Parts: sequence; structure tokens; C-alpha cells
Amino acid sequence: MSSLEALLRPPVELYSAATTACAGTIALTMPWALQCPTPVGLGIATAAFGFAYWRGKQGYEVLRYTMGLKKYKITSIAPHKIPNSRERLYLGDGFLWTQKHTQRLMDARSAAGQKFLEGGKLSTLTGKALRAMLKRLRRAAIATALVNALVVPRWWNPLSETPDLGGSTLLHGVEPKEIAVSLNQKLRSGHMLVIGTTRVGKTRLMELLVTQDIRDGKVVIVLDPKGDRDLMLRVYAEAARAGRLDQFYLFHLGFPEISARYNGIGNFARVTEIANRTTNALPASGNSAAFKEFSWRFVNLVAQAQVALGMVPTYQSILSDITNIEPLFVRYARHALSECGAPNWKFEVDKAIAELESKKQPSFTVEKSLQSREPEVIALIHVASTLKVPGAKLNGVQNPVLQGMCTAVRYDRTFFEKIIASLGPFLEKLITGDVGKMISPDYFDPTDQRPVFDWMQVIRQGGIVYVGLDALSDPVVSSAVGNSMLADLVSVGGKIYKTGIDPHNPNGDIVMADVALHADEVNELMGPEFIPMVNKLGGSGFKIHAYTQTIPDIEARLGDSAKAQQVLGNFNHVVMLRVKLPETAEFFCKQLPKAEVTTLMAVSGVSDTAGDEEGTHFKSNNQDRVNTQQVEMLTVADVMELPQGQAFALLEGNRLYKIRMPLPDSAANDPFVPASLREIGEKMRQRYEFGASENWAESANADWGDVVLSQPIGVEGDNNAVGQAA
Repeated sequence: MSSLEALLRPPVELYSAATTACAGTIALTMPWALQCPTPVGLGIATAAFGFAYWRGKQGYEVLRYTMGLKKYKITSIAPHKIPNSRERLYLGDGFLWTQKHTQRLMDARSAAGQKFLEGGKLSTLTGKALRAMLKRLRRAAIATALVNALVVPRWWNPLSETPDLGGSTLLHGVEPKEIAVSLNQKLRSGHMLVIGTTRVGKTRLMELLVTQDIRDGKVVIVLDPKGDRDLMLRVYAEAARAGRLDQFYLFHLGFPEISARYNGIGNFARVTEIANRTTNALPASGNSAAFKEFSWRFVNLVAQAQVALGMVPTYQSILSDITNIEPLFVRYARHALSECGAPNWKFEVDKAIAELESKKQPSFTVEKSLQSREPEVIALIHVASTLKVPGAKLNGVQNPVLQGMCTAVRYDRTFFEKIIASLGPFLEKLITGDVGKMISPDYFDPTDQRPVFDWMQVIRQGGIVYVGLDALSDPVVSSAVGNSMLADLVSVGGKIYKTGIDPHNPNGDIVMADVALHADEVNELMGPEFIPMVNKLGGSGFKIHAYTQTIPDIEARLGDSAKAQQVLGNFNHVVMLRVKLPETAEFFCKQLPKAEVTTLMAVSGVSDTAGDEEGTHFKSNNQDRVNTQQVEMLTVADVMELPQGQAFALLEGNRLYKIRMPLPDSAANDPFVPASLREIGEKMRQRYEFGASENWAESANADWGDVVLSQPIGVEGDNNAVGQAA
């Protein structure tokens, strides 16, 4: 134990407090026993009670500290009671970790401190027997209320029933006085990284942050690769509670029937982004790199042609034109020829078609690879390469897209199919079944009433979007759609940075967005587009919150340790829950300064001086030596033994906080969640077996009534059902 602060010891102050209180009681009630008049006894009693209160308070602090080291602290909080502030983002209850707490933790783990943390055998056996008896009494209805009162979870109650959260109770018990730990809203553009192994509270922390962002009126985007039931229901419930259901979009690949629709390649700043998003998921290692580059070039040509013709690119239209390029080529070639300025291009095309359809040999050479093509295709290629354009030095239409498509059409069909062998099957996965109608929407289908959204639209209307990617069922499609969404967001963020969300502002002001992006299992979504997202989108008003399990997950996804470090270096705020890999814990601990702690060493000795003439037979010496040493503020082992629902957080310039997150009440029985959506949540629970997702403590659920959802999520009219429930 430290000589500077002696909290881990018996509460000896309570003995003197009790003795003084007894003396004060005697002086107050029986002053004659102290041989003093009543006024004097009253004065003595006042002084005695004051001293007893002072000493009792000191003893209480020691006792509370010792008991707090043995028990977990758990708080269950209703969503509408979560602290909310426009200036601060609430993270949980905790304290600022300093050298004092490192000292206390070292003292508690010492051999001398263990005896105060371990109860005696008699008290342990007695406690077990009493708890067993209370469990039997709880079965009797008449004794249930009494038993519940006896097991109330308080630090001073030895019979309290608290769930085992794992880890060490010492990490939070070293500070009995908690504060509300929060982050300055102005600093959130520095982005936040949350790391923790499975079932330790990452998603529950996300619920806490998302709830506050929805109430603050921010644009909220939640990307959930695995599809957590409670998270989906929480986002919906909070949108309804905040009166923002008309701004809410639910996109879930696992439940197309209630999902909104999204075109991942329909919104772009540059046409080349379409090819980037379409081919990002293709393998790029070894020999596959050449095939990916060719696929990119071909998709880029098709996309440019579609955009020039006024089409909105979708995965369906890209695959259709890749599989059969001739119709698109004919339409674009005629479009390009009409814009080249040559007045006789139609005559030349018709002339060439007539020569090809006649049985005579045409006046121009037809390449062998084109002999299987339609006469119109051959004629358009011939005219595009030989037409005399006014003002041009060379014959032929100098249109790079047209020339590129001519080259693509010249490829032999079998050779071309081999070149795009990986692209075709990949696109087929994206457009097959009901999922294909979600991510390749038909804008002209009057029977499909599901809304279609894009990110700029969502940001301008202040929307809320929940994205469930169903990664457990189809990781390939999930990854492709997730990467496409992130790439789309980067493009939109670039536009906002240049012109704001209102480029026609009457005052000429550039209005930035206020977007809170929460990406669970972010390693499943990472790609080349994620680096510029965390590196540059802070200036556009984006606040990115990334949740992952380990650092190697990010490295494996990006395929490069340097790129992973580049991503990690852009997160100014780090929340570290329990992890199992030492390398991940080291990433956090290496950012902390050293701490100076003290150790107390007892030295005693004796020397025999019987031969001295002074008559002294021996001399003894006892010393208490206080030494100081530099130690790690936190060790890897400390991070690896965090209880569930607790974390260390580096905020606002490496300020180290120890926090425990309040457990939100389950959203499954929230009055703002309609019955039909609860049924979807129950199906999610059965499909993914996440019924107890991070259920590390029991939460109190009220008995709410059912609400009927009359229309699909995102369709106008949801507010009626919710209004009736409220």
C-alpha cells in the first residue's frame, strides 16, 4: 500500500466514531453520569456528534472504496432519460484516469491488499447459504417482494445479485466517485474508433451514441453488416420518438419486402466512379489484376455511353450491356455521329448497311472478328473510323468513348467472355432475386412503391438511414454494397466540401453538412475509399464512428499494414473495450504516458552489542522506506481484463477516461416500435441467433402495447401508426 493514500485497510475510523457517538448520547441524555450540568452536557454532545460524523464519514469512504473493488456497477437507463446536450456527447459514467488510479490498482493487486478483497470463509459460506435460501423463498408469491428488496443491487448489500460481467472489478472500483464522461461536440469531426471483441458492448455503445445524434437533429447513417435486431429497432424507435419518421429510411438486404431501394452507382461526381465501385470487390492479386483492369476499362466505357444517352446506370443495366453490347453500341454510335457535325453520316451508314446486306463483296474490308456481328454494327464501326468530319485533320470521329466501344466490339465473343469471366458472375450475384431490385431499382416501375434514396437527398433533408447488409447470409454481396455506399459517400462529401449542401444559397454561404456515420464491423466495409473518407470528410461535416474487433482485422481487409496505420492515424478519439489480442491492446497502451508510483518497503534489523561496556545488550532498527518508480499507466493485461460494458477512452487530446456504459432498455418492447417491425426483429433474432446480442446484463422492460405498421418503411404514412401509439 502507498504511504500517501491508505484506503485499502480496515475502516478504523468507524470504531472511534461509534465510541464518540455513544459518549455524545450519554452526554445528551444522562449528563449527570458525567457529573456535569445539562448545558455543559449539551455542548459535549454537540462536539462529540460532530467528531463522530467527521470520523464516520472518513470510515464510510474507506468502506465504500473497499466494497466497490469487489462489485460491478451496472446502470439500466430508459432511452428518453439518456443525458442529452447540444454541446457534449454522453459516453457513460466514469472518471479521468490519472497516476492516482494506477497507484490504487497496483496496491489492490499487491499481496498486502488481497486480504481486504477476499472475504473470510465464515462470511463467504454464510452469504452463499443466505442467497440459496432467498432463491427458494422467491418461488413463493407472498415472499417475492421481500426477497427483491433484500437483493437490491447496492455496493453495501452483501446479498445483492449482480451478473458476472467477467474481467476485473478493480479497474472501475479504484474510483468510487463517478462523473458523466462526455465528448465535446465540436471535436467529433476528428472521428472515433471503438475497438472490442465480440459480446463486450460495442453495439450497445453505438445505440447510446445513435440515440443522442437522432435527438440532436443530425443526419444519422448506421451501417450494420451483420444486422443486429436491437440496433435496428432502436434506430426506428428513436426516429419515431424524435418525430423524424418522415426522414427515416430502412435498407436491409435480408428483408427486401420492407426495405427502401438504393442505387450504389447512380450518383457520382465523375463517371469513372461507376467503374471503381462496380469492380472494387473483384480480386486484384496475382494474375487477377490484369482481368480486373480490363473489366474496369470496359465498365467505364459502358457507363460513359449510358450517361451520355441520359440513362441512370444500375448494376442491372451494366450487366445487360456487358453481356450484349451491340444495342448500346448502336445507340451510342448514332448519338456520337449525330454530334460530330458531319451532315452525311446517315447516308454513309445506310450505304454501308446496304452493301453488307447484298450478296456482293462490300467496298470496304470487314475484319474477321466482326463477321458474326449485325450489319448495322459493322457499318457504324466503318463509318466511325472513315467519316470525314468538317474541320478535322484526320478521317474518323475523334470520340474516345466511341473508339473504345468500337475496340470492344471487335473482340471475338469467346475471347471477350473469358476476359470478363470474373465480372459477369459477380454482377449476377448483385442483381439476382429481390435483392437485385433493391440495389438496381427500376425508376419507371409504377407497381413498386418502395422509396429510392441517395446520399445527397438524405443529407439535404436531414435524414436517418439504417443499413443492414446481411453479411452472414451473403458476404460477397454485403461487401460489394457496403463498399459502394462508402465510395458514394466519399463522392458526396467531396461535393459538399466544394459547394456545401445548398450551392444556390442566396447569401452565398457554404453550408456544411452535419452527418454522424456509425459503421459497425467496419473491417467488413473497408476498401480503398475508406482512407480518403477518414482523411478528408471531417472538413465536410462528417463525424465517423468506426467499430471493429481487432487491429489485424483492418490490416487483413486493406491488405497492407501501412494503409491500416494510415487509417488508424486519422482517429482522434479511441474507445477500447476488452480485446483478446495483445497487439490490439498495445495500440492503445502505447499512446499513454508513464506514471510514477510509490512503494513502501519495511526494513527491520537487530545488532548484538552485549560485549559493550555501556550495558546495552542489543540494538533494533525499524524503517519504512518510500520508493518511486516509473510504470505503464495501463498495461496490456489491464485492457484484456475489462468487464463487459466497460472501456478505456482516449478523448480530446489523449485524456484518458475509464467509463462504464449504461445499458439501454431493450427496444423490442418500445411503444414507438410497431408490431410488424417487431416480427421482423424476431425473424432476425432467429436467423442470426443474436437474441442475446451482447446481453451482458438484465434490463427492465415495460409491458407495452402493440402498434401496427400499415406501410413499408420509408413510405409516406408511417407517422399515422406511430402517432396513434404515442
